[in-house]
Amino acid sequence: FVGRVIPLGSPHPAQFTSLEAMVAGSHMDAVVIATPHTQHAPQIEIALNAGLHVLCEKPLATTAADARRVMELAEKNSRTLAIGYQRHGQSQFRLARHLVHSGTLGDLRLITVLIAQDCLENFRPGASWRADPALSGGGHFIDTGSHIVDMMLWVSGLEPERVYAEIDQFGTDVDVITAASIKFTNGARATFAATSLSAEPWREELTFYGTEGVMRLGRADGLSYQVKGGDLVFPRGAGARDVRPLEDFIAAIRGEVAGPQAPAVCGLRVAQVTEAAYRSAVSGRPEPVG
Repeated sequence: FVGRVIPLGSPHPAQFTSLEAMVAGSHMDAVVIATPHTQHAPQIEIALNAGLHVLCEKPLATTAADARRVMELAEKNSRTLAIGYQRHGQSQFRLARHLVHSGTLGDLRLITVLIAQDCLENFRPGASWRADPALSGGGHFIDTGSHIVDMMLWVSGLEPERVYAEIDQFGTDVDVITAASIKFTNGARATFAATSLSAEPWREELTFYGTEGVMRLGRADGLSYQVKGGDLVFPRGAGARDVRPLEDFIAAIRGEVAGPQAPAVCGLRVAQVTEAAYRSAVSGRPEPVG
């Protein structure tokens, strides 16, 4: 793909003073939006109303209302709206989702989630747009946490009902530590911890406890699962070919696949959980999701 696209590039690309001018003055099929978070929804709307397909970096939007609006606009305009949640195309996460949805683990009862990074400096005042709530919409939880909330929801297939969360800012203007408890409509629970103050560069762990088995999924240790009375299994196939977001996006536009692997509804679900968590951190009580 890259080999086909690079020769089409120009050493003197066209320049525009606004997104509106760009979509009006160019013959394009699609755009990739990778701007500060609070700009995503309005820019998606401009692109969709110009008849363009959109691949947006996470999060899809900083509010559930905005996420729903752009999702419905894409459906109305018959345009592809995808999110750059790359884990949807990674083999170990696809296999993890299959193990859950095939019933291998039985009924899920508890999920534990951890995302820990050494990235506090990104959120210190003046460090970058990520440190400014007007541009970022929040801190670590809406940023890297967006990926992991998405995986919790996508792999499990569960519907969140309410969220209780506490956050700490540690001298910044945004959240840099989040501890949350989530209840799902089937009665299952999840604990979610996110920190940007880790001594480790990155640790990502999700554990799914079902009535018949347990599954662990991590950045460092890969995928493993164990059913009652069975041995610990490191399944083959977890290293199969990955499908990158841009590759999948183009295939969806061409009609080569039924739809993008990370559709807009995933962004809506993440926005609903994120918004409920932020409301809970302010109110001090569990907040409904939706």
